[in-house]
Amino acid sequence: MTVWTEHIAHKVQPTTAVGPRSSIVLDGARRSYEAAQIVVRASGSALSDVNMASGDLSDGAGHTIAVPNVTFFRQAFIDFTGVSEAEPGNAPVPESSPTGDPLVPDLLVPFIDPYTGTLVGAPFDVAADRNQPVWVDFYIPESTVAGTYTGAITVTAAGQPDVIVPGTLVVWDLVLPDMRVVTPYFGMHYEEVIYYHRDTYDCNGSNFWIDWEPHSRLIVKRYEDLAHAHRIDTGQSFIPFPGGCAPPADWDAYDAALQPYMDGSYWSDGVPSTRIGTRFTPGASWGIQTDCTDEAYTDLAQAWAAHLEAKGWLTRTIVYALDEPPSSRYDEILYDALLMQAGDPDWKPQIMDTTSARPSTDVLTPALGIFCECLRCSDHWWQNQENYGRAEWPALFDQGVDLWFYESNAQSDPYPTFAANTLLGVEPRIIMWGSWYEYATGFLLWDTVAWTRGDPWGHNVDYGKSGDGVLVYPGHHDGILAPAGSPSGVAIDGPISSYRLKVIRQGLQDWALFKLADQEGYTDYARSEVARVYGQFGGCDWSGCPPPVNGEFYWLTDADLMDEVRHNTAMVMLGILNVAPNVPQSPNPADGAVAVPINRALTWQGGDLDRDPVTYTAAFGTASSPPVVATVTQTLYAPSLITGTTYFWQITATDGISTTVGPEWQFTTATDEVYLPLILRGYGAPGDQGALLFFEPRSEDVLDSSPKGRNRYLSK
Repeated sequence: MTVWTEHIAHKVQPTTAVGPRSSIVLDGARRSYEAAQIVVRASGSALSDVNMASGDLSDGAGHTIAVPNVTFFRQAFIDFTGVSEAEPGNAPVPESSPTGDPLVPDLLVPFIDPYTGTLVGAPFDVAADRNQPVWVDFYIPESTVAGTYTGAITVTAAGQPDVIVPGTLVVWDLVLPDMRVVTPYFGMHYEEVIYYHRDTYDCNGSNFWIDWEPHSRLIVKRYEDLAHAHRIDTGQSFIPFPGGCAPPADWDAYDAALQPYMDGSYWSDGVPSTRIGTRFTPGASWGIQTDCTDEAYTDLAQAWAAHLEAKGWLTRTIVYALDEPPSSRYDEILYDALLMQAGDPDWKPQIMDTTSARPSTDVLTPALGIFCECLRCSDHWWQNQENYGRAEWPALFDQGVDLWFYESNAQSDPYPTFAANTLLGVEPRIIMWGSWYEYATGFLLWDTVAWTRGDPWGHNVDYGKSGDGVLVYPGHHDGILAPAGSPSGVAIDGPISSYRLKVIRQGLQDWALFKLADQEGYTDYARSEVARVYGQFGGCDWSGCPPPVNGEFYWLTDADLMDEVRHNTAMVMLGILNVAPNVPQSPNPADGAVAVPINRALTWQGGDLDRDPVTYTAAFGTASSPPVVATVTQTLYAPSLITGTTYFWQITATDGISTTVGPEWQFTTATDEVYLPLILRGYGAPGDQGALLFFEPRSEDVLDSSPKGRNRYLSK
């Protein structure tokens, strides 16, 4: 038996070569999950009864991270032999596999059924000369004392000596913001559970639907809980919306169903839902958009806004306009949205649509508070298209418009994806990093349970991309389509997580970490760190395409570098890692300036990202590489200048720990300087006096002597 460890950024196939690592080293904030993989290889002959167990992790000072915070999942594989995808991930198999292996891990079967405590995912067998990867979650409770925790995981197998995997978990003295720091809008068509879970449906002949009985609610809640634990919000289930076109007279049932979600009592962690839906779909040709008169639609919007505002829920409400609308529906979206805003103008920031901001959608700007863009639809990167990007979005931000992104089956290599068929586990995570970098405030996925009917543990390529709209799997096989569903050896009355769901959670945690850096005033530093890994979501990949914006890459798959970026960002916030002062920039006079007045002081921009006091050393002289002449604490130095001379200068900044050297600049002073009195005669009320003013000529002005002997300045 050979045991090795692997980073979650790299998916392990049955035939993957044994890696060099034999221990786990992680770090993270309080209230976060950190994860690793342990891989068991049956070297030479098959293994049976393989299992793993963890002890407490201890800091050696009496503080522990207890065993229940360590969870094991056996990874199950999907066979992509002969599967055709229109939009695969960036490293699909078998073509990207070094061994031509068509198997990719995605389903994570817990060792222990979380609802009954019975064994499910372990012990397990491993075929000869094959790998079995195991995902390991480490949860860091908010109450954990910061420090370095060590422990061990013991791997056992029948007839084999135990293998000890040492583990180190460094807990930062930071509490990660909860899921509400962004809006994770992930759909869940929970009625799909009827096909794989017993006693969840009613029927009439061949028609089936989910019932609202306690068992159905329990099963659905388990799906919701899994999503919530991974920082995604799937909305609310079993909500009785008041109907009709008239303002509701009775909100009691609606409020009672929604209240636990909104105050957090529905969830074990107490964190409230980030968003709720409404009955409104601006631009749709169905529902209240067509059933109600314009006046009734506005009155209804007014009534809903008033009630939601009174409950404190309006700012968490998302009005989803017509999905991915054709341009022919823009006017209808605008019309309905303005009817809503006539009822209450506070609706505008809450109205979202899955369309890109661009000149042709400017008509929607008065309608929408959120443009939700597909990754390939953003900026000019794909086909130099008209879509707005980094240059144009600041103007929309200034208007109070927010940017979201969504993953769809509309992009593949070189764009990162949520596709199941890829060996790059990092893809979903880099999507979240890029979303933060592009200043998005939310992320959308259309569904999480869009299983291929009758084969939910399969390829799920109904929409052209493996796993599109699928982040969890049914844990059982006793529903309407029995025995379809989970394999016979897996019978959990709830969901099974995917590998991708957990990587998305890691990405959302990173997003929260970067938002914390924003709150603490370290945005520039965090952006400079993230830019080491993320340049842009992607671009076109045919002849004539523009190069990456940073001149080097779209995004990297370097797992160790990503860990370093996270670590550095946390250490800067904790004051442990010093940030060097900003590079001196924006010189005045500008580099290469001429005709500079001799009374001009030298100024520049400086500062320090972690707000340390900065001292500046000024080098100044009439030749390149000038000598140091002064040390100042302000971004200003006033030398003595003479006319008609070229000067060289350079600023070095230090915070007492780190030093930053600025570029060398130069300027040339004016050859001659003339100061002329200018008398302004008053022609106002009696008693007004003329003013005697002295003007310093600008370098761009020309002194002219008129034939009558009167000097004046003429602008070039």
